[in-house]
Order: sequence, then C-alpha cells, then structure tokens
Amino acid sequence: METVPGRKYAVHLGFEEIRLPPFEDILVLGRKCPQGKHGVYKSFEFLVPNEFEVFEIEDSIVEAVFINKKVLKKMDKADVIHILQEKVFPFVSEGEILRIDFKIRIFYDSVEKEFQHENRRVCFRLISHDSALFRY
Repeated sequence: METVPGRKYAVHLGFEEIRLPPFEDILVLGRKCPQGKHGVYKSFEFLVPNEFEVFEIEDSIVEAVFINKKVLKKMDKADVIHILQEKVFPFVSEGEILRIDFKIRIFYDSVEKEFQHENRRVCFRLISHDSALFRY
C-alpha cells in the first residue's frame, strides 16, 4: 500500500463470542419473513435440536413464536404468548424477525418449613427475603 503524507486512518475493533442461534429466549416471526417458519424451524433443529417449541399465532402480522423450553419450564406458554401479544406484537412489522430477551425472576413472598435442629423442633416463617422470624 502506498504511503501518502498527511493521510491517517484509525480502526476501531471489537469482537465478542456468539452462540448459535444468536438468541436465547424467544424469536417472533412476522408474516412473510424471508426464511419462513419452516426454514427457521429446520435451522433450529440442526443447530440446537429439541431446545425450542414453535407456536403458530393467529395474528395478521405475527406468524409464529419460537420459545426456549427453559422459559416454558418456568412459565405457561399461554402466559408467555399473552405478554408478547400485549408488549411486543404491536411493534412487529410484516417480514420482520424479532429476538426477544425474556428474563424470568421467580421469588416467594412467604416460605414456611418445620425442621429439626440440635434435637429441638424449630418452626420459622420467612416474612421477606431479607429477614426471618424464629420461634423455638
């Protein structure tokens, strides 16, 4: 390459590891997307067999939703799809594929348990995740 006096250049370089498929939780397919739901399904079965469930959607814009089975172990599919219908589907365009980050946090308000400790019966009730009341 020829060197030209006074000419400079800068390169900004970055990289990161990717996983296939390039999303983890949910994929929403708009109608008329170039790959089609069958093409996407076949790709998933090749890349990550048996990790996603596909659901056909009765909607004028959204054709199908691919949901990771890990999500479905924590929440019912009807609840997941209902949330997507309210919060995501209104923003989907025809032919579009959207990657959805769908993080679930499970928590308990109250946990009650009875157990034996040093030959004493201990009953407790967890009032919040930060404090516990004990009765001996």
